[in-house]
Amino acid sequence: MKNLFARGGIEFLAVLLGISGSLWIENNRESNLENEQIYNTLYSLKEELVTLQEYSERYKGKIIRDYNICDNILVNWGNIDIDSLVNQKFEGRNLVLTIKAYRAFHPPISIFNSLKSDGSIGLIKNPNIKMKINNVYEVSFSHIQEGVDNERILYQKLNEYIILNYPYLLINDDSNEYKEALREFLNDEIALAYIIEKNSMRNFLANLISRYMIRVNDLNLLIDSHIK
Repeated sequence: MKNLFARGGIEFLAVLLGISGSLWIENNRESNLENEQIYNTLYSLKEELVTLQEYSERYKGKIIRDYNICDNILVNWGNIDIDSLVNQKFEGRNLVLTIKAYRAFHPPISIFNSLKSDGSIGLIKNPNIKMKINNVYEVSFSHIQEGVDNERILYQKLNEYIILNYPYLLINDDSNEYKEALREFLNDEIALAYIIEKNSMRNFLANLISRYMIRVNDLNLLIDSHIK
């Protein structure tokens, strides 16, 4: 009888160990798969961050170029050589379009959006990485979009003012009417106020982009150190 109980206990223990071992193996396999998925997620984000940095650098350069063009007008206000500006082009734009236009911000974030949609971002455990991802893709991004939206609203107001008061600025910029309208526009105190506000927004946006690029670089370095 004792041998029977002993044999039964051993068999029960063997079954228990077998089940425990199987569960451990399965859990370990799932853990390895999750870690691999996290690695792939971070690696994909790292690649996107490189293109995001490049895009932001180009965007900032365009904003600064627009700012400098308008700043030159403001510095020389009241003493502007209209003849030298009439036929001048800035990235294919004439002066008036350069003054009033805004630049939409459409960075390459499709990889992040895909990883967020399929739940991969939620698997990341490192709290510092998660915080910096949120700063780059959510917080800072929304601040920049808000800045762009404000500039777009000012663009619409300035464009309406030009349509009502200087319609010739919207037609052929080789005409005498355009040249005369440009001369009047660049001596208009209301236009001056618009340009000052426009450049203030551009300067603010350029600073936002600079801080954004720092956050992008910080996240890139953090991910790089984590996956090595």
